[in-house]
Amino acid sequence: MLSRDRQPERAEGSRALEELDRLSEELSIPDPVAKDAAWLCTRGLERGLANRRPLIQVVAASLYAACREADVPATLQDVAAASGVGKIQLARCYRLMVSRLDLRIPVADPAECLTSVASRAKVDPEVEANAREILSRAAKAGITGGVCPTGLAASALYLASLLEGQRLTQSVVAEAAGVRDATVRKEYRRLSKVLGAEAKGSRRRSRHQSELEASPSGGVEVLARFPS
Repeated sequence: MLSRDRQPERAEGSRALEELDRLSEELSIPDPVAKDAAWLCTRGLERGLANRRPLIQVVAASLYAACREADVPATLQDVAAASGVGKIQLARCYRLMVSRLDLRIPVADPAECLTSVASRAKVDPEVEANAREILSRAAKAGITGGVCPTGLAASALYLASLLEGQRLTQSVVAEAAGVRDATVRKEYRRLSKVLGAEAKGSRRRSRHQSELEASPSGGVEVLARFPS
């Protein structure tokens, strides 16, 4: 059971911490991180974050923020699904909490999100390996900062799937990453432009897809032709 030493002097504090207990157990959140989430939730309630919004949104935002602070791999989609809060509402409440409590959340590395997104999207190991190479080259090109890390990971998987001649859809990777299709499209275009890829996902095969099919070594050779 989470400590309630800091709970606000109102009934919603007790209910909030009970919900945090449930979510933390469901998502297998480490106890120290769950306790940090309880502290954030308490502060958030004291700052009026539950005014005009459901209590569960504050609870879910607190848990997501604590996971981000501790670099625990629980995505926005994971917390949204477990709490029943919509991803858009959760993201808004999370941003408000970061602002109100002046939190310093470390920027997530898209490459660290790749494995979980790839697992949910059920992509082949070759696609994941190529996506990781794409993200590595994108980082060297300086285009990974200030963007949604899960969205960029999803876009790299989508681009890598095209290079492998597969038809992984934008909707599938977007759902796996917990982002909108539009986010995948936007970041895919940036990756394609910067890395020099020409896979467009149309009926017409791209030059890189043709090269891939003709190459016995697969997509890694194609990716090696991207500019550094």
